[in-house]
Amino acid sequence: MGKVAECTGVHRNTQSKYEDSRDPPFDYLVEFAALVDVPFHEVILKRLSDSNASDSAIQRAFDSINTETKLEESTDQPGSLKIEITEQSHSIVPVGSIAHINVDDKSVDADSLYCFKNPMSGEHFISKVQVTSKKLKLIFESPEKKDLEFSIDSGESELKLILKTLGLIGKVTKIELSF
Repeated sequence: MGKVAECTGVHRNTQSKYEDSRDPPFDYLVEFAALVDVPFHEVILKRLSDSNASDSAIQRAFDSINTETKLEESTDQPGSLKIEITEQSHSIVPVGSIAHINVDDKSVDADSLYCFKNPMSGEHFISKVQVTSKKLKLIFESPEKKDLEFSIDSGESELKLILKTLGLIGKVTKIELSF
């Protein structure tokens, strides 16, 4: 208990209360999932199953988590996910296509496609990313979707924060087109 408390940045007594009955805050749950090397959604699913909420509310929450991302571990390579593209975005990737994403590769280069999860709609989309010292641009090369441009004032850390906020999942390694 002391080691978990130390690693998650809480007092030992607080850790004890979290283990007994007190609901830990979101930040603690994120740190705890990373510490015990468990996917965060599994921590949330466990919390839902222990919830005192109504059965219908719990079921709706389970359903939203299970269908929200349509993610599937890819057998092609470790650290890879298969994601259905659900938002019209880049011109060469139609809705319904399956993108293989290297979630470990978030390095930005101009010739690659990247998968994002739209933070507003929860839909997945594809974009090229262009970075200069002052700007980040998502390029769709599509008449249906306007390119997005963001100012970068504070360097690499701000760039990473913007990409995370935009829902960057990782670099596309392969796309299966649906016709």
